[in-house]
Amino acid sequence: MNSDQIRSLFLEPRSVAFIGVPRKSGPGSLNPVDHLKSWGYQGEIFLVHPHAKEIAGLPVRKNIAEAPASVDLAVVSTPRETVPQVIGECASKGVSAVIVTNQGFSEADTRGAELQKAMLDEAARGRVRILGPNTLGVTNAFHGFTTSFMPLNREEPPVGLICQSGVFFVGSAVFLGGMGIGVDVGNACDLDMVDALEWLGFDPRLKVVALHAEEISRGRDFIEVARKVTGRIPVVALKTGRSPAGARAAATHSGSMAGEDRIADAVMRSGGIIRVNDSDELLDVVQGFVRLPPMRGRRVGVVTLSGAGGIMLLDAMHAWGLSPADPNNQTLAPIQELSPPWMPLGNPLDIWPALMKHGMKRVYRKALTEMLKDPGVDAIICIALALRAAEQAHLGVVEIIQELSEKANKPVIVWFYGPDAPLVRSQVMAQGRALPIPSLERAVRLLARMAQYEEWKERSGS
Repeated sequence: MNSDQIRSLFLEPRSVAFIGVPRKSGPGSLNPVDHLKSWGYQGEIFLVHPHAKEIAGLPVRKNIAEAPASVDLAVVSTPRETVPQVIGECASKGVSAVIVTNQGFSEADTRGAELQKAMLDEAARGRVRILGPNTLGVTNAFHGFTTSFMPLNREEPPVGLICQSGVFFVGSAVFLGGMGIGVDVGNACDLDMVDALEWLGFDPRLKVVALHAEEISRGRDFIEVARKVTGRIPVVALKTGRSPAGARAAATHSGSMAGEDRIADAVMRSGGIIRVNDSDELLDVVQGFVRLPPMRGRRVGVVTLSGAGGIMLLDAMHAWGLSPADPNNQTLAPIQELSPPWMPLGNPLDIWPALMKHGMKRVYRKALTEMLKDPGVDAIICIALALRAAEQAHLGVVEIIQELSEKANKPVIVWFYGPDAPLVRSQVMAQGRALPIPSLERAVRLLARMAQYEEWKERSGS
């Protein structure tokens, strides 16, 4: 089978068999069949359990051989001692794709390692490909398909996820802002991150792929696939197990040998992958690539109500290799007309004195409009007030930022300060292309990462 065929079997199967699911169903049972049905999956579902006749309203067979039709994918959740035999039975039935969800294999003990080898031997004899073990499997909201025993919301953001821990599936809203397609490679005894990156990297429904990696294996293959993918869409990676203690924990979690962090760093750089340092940065950068136009330079314009906020941004730009844009006279002149004569204008563009005379709506609209038109500005960071609902509606800044960012061909990021900042951020997220960010430093860091990606594409000729 080629990569496309394998991808189809795992991510868009026409039929799936669950072998060893819980007999209980309903709320709190953590039964993957319940979740799959709730997602509206249109394919055939077969259940296998030796001690049940019906689960989740579906008939149950005693073994996979009794399934009345061919099966594209089997999800195996039986005790670890039985898994090699179950793999062999799947092969005899003609199943060529298997997800092994349960733990207790190479990451656990010597016996687990022996069972994992036996499982792989059975798979090799039957030409079966395995995802896992120790995995939630896959989720593809576009296909209405999930193998997760943890309940997940079905959403369709253009975000792909490849991970080595189910926490990223369950917490995808926190880590990424949601995911459309996810692959948890788990122990990666057979199919690994390279395979998953090849599956997701060329999916036209995705704008960005996020990686959580405890280990980078098959370095040369990884670099080759990554270079092809990053020429099309950005790949953002959070590599954990960087510390000695973290590396030891990774070995017991997924069986990963984390290795030297500098080697993983070099591999990702060679593949054009954007490596982030923490979960906040992962969320910011993924959402930046989803919502914002490309960052085609390193010159940043600032529209601010606060002189101190502007200075903070200048310090952060210096730290992250960005530069304050130098707005031309055509940009500054219309705002200078609204400002008192004693107020010199530049970048950061402090509009507080002007708006005290002419009002927030008029001045903020003019300042942001002119900055967006300036060819010497590659991106804009806005500093804006977040007041209580009545005052906020009167200011009209949210609507102005939403309207103008929707038409913009350059990134617009906004930092709100004030008593209702979280609520106002959520309002901006709901409409428009501007991206609200919780801190000025995070806003600058995001733009630096986006510039890094565009520079990579230019160097690589993509």
